[in-house]
Amino acid sequence: MDNLSSRFTAINDEYGTCERTEATLAIYNIDPDVVTKKLNIICTSSQKIGIPKIMHGGVERIGTKNTWLYSSEGSDVKSKDLRIHINWLLDKIEPRRLQLKQLQQFLGVKMTIRCVWWSKYGDGGPTLWPEQMKRMAKLNLEWTLSFVFHDQGIDLID
Repeated sequence: MDNLSSRFTAINDEYGTCERTEATLAIYNIDPDVVTKKLNIICTSSQKIGIPKIMHGGVERIGTKNTWLYSSEGSDVKSKDLRIHINWLLDKIEPRRLQLKQLQQFLGVKMTIRCVWWSKYGDGGPTLWPEQMKRMAKLNLEWTLSFVFHDQGIDLID
């Protein structure tokens, strides 16, 4: 990735407005075992229709749809710059471009690169460069972003 002088936001692992972030390839409505076999990638999480799974906090949930997730969370990516997480994910899945396209042909399948941004201050947000957008477009993947802000009693108004 070039740090072009025309860009407002340089790559920065310590991205000041971010508490933490992650990028996940999410594939829905197809048996997760089929996805794992096709992509030859072990998912970080999955759920099958009708199969119980213990969620965070010990709550049992019965799967209502097939879900296959591959996330930068818990990986060796420690950056707070979302571009680094997305690039890591794209580096893993781009060599499987053909297999992704084949999975996209399954009836009812849905795919997205789903990102979460935990805001440190409730101000600012992530940046994407055209490089990430082009790479996602070549894979026919949409991008979704969720913002999370945990108010810690910080008064942002002087």
